[in-house]
Amino acid sequence: QYADALSTLEMSPVQAVQHVVRTLLTSPHFLLRVEAGPDSERSPGALNGYEIASRLSYLLWSSLPDDELFDAAEGDRLATEDELREQVDRMLDDPKTAAFFQNFFGQWLGTRTLPSHNVDASLFPLWNDEVKGAMLDQANAYFAEFTTGERPWSEFLTAPHPANPLLEPLTARDPEGVRGGFLTLPAFLTLSSRADRTSPTSRAKTILAQLFCVPLAPPANVDIPELDAPGTGSGAVDNVRAKLEKHRESPDCASCHDVLDPIGLSLENFDAIGAYRTEYPNGDPIDATGKLEDTEFQDFSGLMPKLQADPQLGVCPSEQLFTYALRRRPAGADMSTFREIAARWDSGTLADLVKHVVTSDAFRLRGGKGEAR
Repeated sequence: QYADALSTLEMSPVQAVQHVVRTLLTSPHFLLRVEAGPDSERSPGALNGYEIASRLSYLLWSSLPDDELFDAAEGDRLATEDELREQVDRMLDDPKTAAFFQNFFGQWLGTRTLPSHNVDASLFPLWNDEVKGAMLDQANAYFAEFTTGERPWSEFLTAPHPANPLLEPLTARDPEGVRGGFLTLPAFLTLSSRADRTSPTSRAKTILAQLFCVPLAPPANVDIPELDAPGTGSGAVDNVRAKLEKHRESPDCASCHDVLDPIGLSLENFDAIGAYRTEYPNGDPIDATGKLEDTEFQDFSGLMPKLQADPQLGVCPSEQLFTYALRRRPAGADMSTFREIAARWDSGTLADLVKHVVTSDAFRLRGGKGEAR
């Protein structure tokens, strides 16, 4: 490239170097992970050992394969499901796995956006950068228990939270037993709120869309008003539940709010930074009661068993990990693939789910089932 730039393109030495660097940095081989090797002799479309090693390492470590993976690739050992499972166990024991649960959960459940999240500290004096960092640390420690530990996914909504001294002022007023599971982590409660108040609608929409893979689009051709814009002097002190009643007065809004409001309002005992409260800033008592389908509850602890029993809680992680591992959304035959994976996984450990994904045809074939080549 350099010699060609000097002679054919008649560039100066400086221009030639710039040309070479520019060409390298814009090359698909630099920007993308290219899987263009020859088909394995095992079957048409099968990735070779080095390509599988690359997929594994970038999935679990967000980095290059190590020597052991390269050795397994050279010996074509990654062609067997048993070897893939052994490699997953080995790799999850490595500290580099922190990249996996921080990136996977951070992308899926939004915790990677916490560093840029803003809260009005004049309304929530406990809020500062140290507390924000502690929230993220606690969330990542929680994710680690499901990734590198033996905690099954069936406990994701109920498991105790990792202790963090910096968050003790935030949880000091917690009644016994009120805190547990992902949905009462301060990180989730903060991210699903606005800077000046809670947002029951946002909390419920996040729960349904992210944890249960049930996206809710706003009604078409309907002008949805804000409860209260920040800075009006009333948005931070008004009774949010009372204001949401206005949305349900409209038939166009009621269909969504009948589903969203019971879920979101059940968490109203937690303010915009996840601290427990019993009343709004204006003195109105918090009413977290509700009814979702046939289940009546007094607060989130009464709703949680219904969410826990929803089969989608065990299906959605399979879809999310499939998407993360393959870097594309499932389509065509993929839909049955990840549902089969979910059925075999049965809300076991995340390590088990990873093994089901990496031993699937979709992961091991170039243009696996349902994927365009």
